[in-house]
Amino acid sequence: MESFELVGYPQRYELVLKRLKQLIEEKFKEGDKLPSELELAKLFGVSRATLREALRILEEEGYVVRKHGVGTFVSSRPILQSGMEELQSITKLMEKQGYKPHTKDIVVTKTYPNAKEAHMLRISTTEEIIKIERVRLAENIPVVYCVDRLPAKLFPFDFKFVGESLFDYLNDTMGIYIAYAISDIIPMLAEKNNVYKKLELEKNDVVLLLDQIHFDQNDVPILYSSNYFSPKKFRFYIVRKRV
Repeated sequence: MESFELVGYPQRYELVLKRLKQLIEEKFKEGDKLPSELELAKLFGVSRATLREALRILEEEGYVVRKHGVGTFVSSRPILQSGMEELQSITKLMEKQGYKPHTKDIVVTKTYPNAKEAHMLRISTTEEIIKIERVRLAENIPVVYCVDRLPAKLFPFDFKFVGESLFDYLNDTMGIYIAYAISDIIPMLAEKNNVYKKLELEKNDVVLLLDQIHFDQNDVPILYSSNYFSPKKFRFYIVRKRV
């Protein structure tokens, strides 16, 4: 394995971090064990303290998992990522990142809401909703399990959802524009509601529930969605600006 020259770089661990990412991308796959700290320090020509700082950041970013007394291993990396401040359809997100979106296990029903669903949509429990359940795939990889609810009174009796993007369908077919959403992020075990089966995970895996109510430009609640994401396949991040 070729060595790297880092002499004269002011923040040596930052370049080590960059080179480590490059090394992982080019020579290792998920689950592989990296060379020892001593070997990596010698490879990059840095102290073990500098290397450990780079490995610490690498672990925080989800590239590796360090197991005490065993070694450092390449972790599974999410295939999709999105800023939490951005509101866009999952379909558009997949397409922007080079994946073809697909849907499976879609079930559309007309039913009555439970208390929480009625509260979120500002309707009574005696008013019907349209519930859409489906698994979204990037190519053939299940990345999110979606449960969407719409107030039935806003839509034709013979409502029929077609296509991949619910946002696009609402806008193009129904003339309804989703302007903003208020979201809660809730970590939970994948065994709840059998989410692990939908996303092909283990029961004890953790998923992120993005529970959000979407409004049109007149502040009318249009869509209440519960989207279950696997952190193994989907990464959220937030850009924070100093004020």
